[in-house]
Amino acid sequence: MKNSVRIAGIVFLVLSLLEVIPMAFGVETLHPWLKPLLIPSLAVAALCALLPEYKGKKTVLLAIGLALHAAGDILLLLDIHGFAFFAAGLGAFLLGHFCYLWVMLTGIGGLKGWKEILCCVLPLPISIVTAGLIGAEGVMRYAVNAYAFTLLFEIATGILWMLRKRPMGLRILLGAILFLISDALLALNVFMDVDFPTRHALVMATYLAAEWFLVSGMVRNRQFEGA
Repeated sequence: MKNSVRIAGIVFLVLSLLEVIPMAFGVETLHPWLKPLLIPSLAVAALCALLPEYKGKKTVLLAIGLALHAAGDILLLLDIHGFAFFAAGLGAFLLGHFCYLWVMLTGIGGLKGWKEILCCVLPLPISIVTAGLIGAEGVMRYAVNAYAFTLLFEIATGILWMLRKRPMGLRILLGAILFLISDALLALNVFMDVDFPTRHALVMATYLAAEWFLVSGMVRNRQFEGA
């Protein structure tokens, strides 16, 4: 099983490099073909690592979260056919993050001390301000607010893991921060027409690194707990 995890991990790395490196030079020929394969390859690595040790709710939730993010990738590829595909992709990613958070928050219990309370309360006002700053209007303003809050709450969860000295807390925190950076670059382009030559490559690089940090953090934490 360890060989399967290693092979699937190498496949994810190779596909990620084939996606990002040509994109950095403005070549996106492979992008429509590679993008749908990226998260499934990461999912195979994660499930190969988890299934021998743990076959309960967390494994199912992680698998659903990865499936939703894979669906989100495909829907965002289709956004050239209409804004509805972008909105559906955003919804799929949001639901996937809910699954991630469910996995990460299981077993945390109540908040202890002002530091934990503060890091879990701050995401709400920050997300409201963020949705206003990028200029989203109507229903999309509420959607952006919800999505920003979710990503910020993932950052708070990473901090919470570190405060509790949970294994892989730093990895969860880095993944959440990179996800926020990736989606901020995407939102700036969609809502404010901010663009630069390597933006798309940077979006994908930070996104793929974020997924790896988050998923490997959750998987390794389960292994350390011996569940």
